[in-house]
Amino acid sequence: MVWIESIVLLVLGFVLGILIIVKGNDNAMYYLGFFLYVPVSQFLFTPIYKLTGGYTYYSPMLLGYMANDTQIDLHSGTSFDHLFVLRKYPSGTPLRNRILLYHLEGLLRLIQLIEEKRIPESVNIVGTSYFFNDRTLLKLGFQIEKASLLYRINLLINGIDLFWMYSLSQGKLAIPTLWYAKKASIEGNQLVQSKPQLHAFYQHLQAKQAKL
Repeated sequence: MVWIESIVLLVLGFVLGILIIVKGNDNAMYYLGFFLYVPVSQFLFTPIYKLTGGYTYYSPMLLGYMANDTQIDLHSGTSFDHLFVLRKYPSGTPLRNRILLYHLEGLLRLIQLIEEKRIPESVNIVGTSYFFNDRTLLKLGFQIEKASLLYRINLLINGIDLFWMYSLSQGKLAIPTLWYAKKASIEGNQLVQSKPQLHAFYQHLQAKQAKL
């Protein structure tokens, strides 16, 4: 049943894309529809990416895109995940803390997989975002640098999705500073060494969330 639903959504996504292209041949203005198509397709394609291994989830809101033994490119959950995982949490601080908890759970899960030798210690773990806390990541052993131009352009293309998800986490309309996104990276063995700090941070945030 899950496969059937995923394929139906996949076909729907392709049909919408083809429709824009066909209409665009008659009127170029229709090509502007791709700005709306990007967030819609991201939503529609999430289930099939998950089933086929394109997305590897380490927690409900932290996934690796095309993860392999050499590199794991981490991303926060998609709009599909926001709808089905986070809909019970009120916007603002409770939602923001819950997302962070899921991110920490994902990192702790990665550490567990490395400790169990299911992922090599030499794996390079990277993530690019516009809301990193540089000080915290540096303490955990991450290296931080400016995101590549290509990645920043990709964030801008996904701006509609990122805008509404960021606004929900802030509890108000808020524009994310996508152009100033940063890239954080760490090797698997270094991430394992940061396990005590990550676990302590997770417990602290969990206790804080319970009081809200």
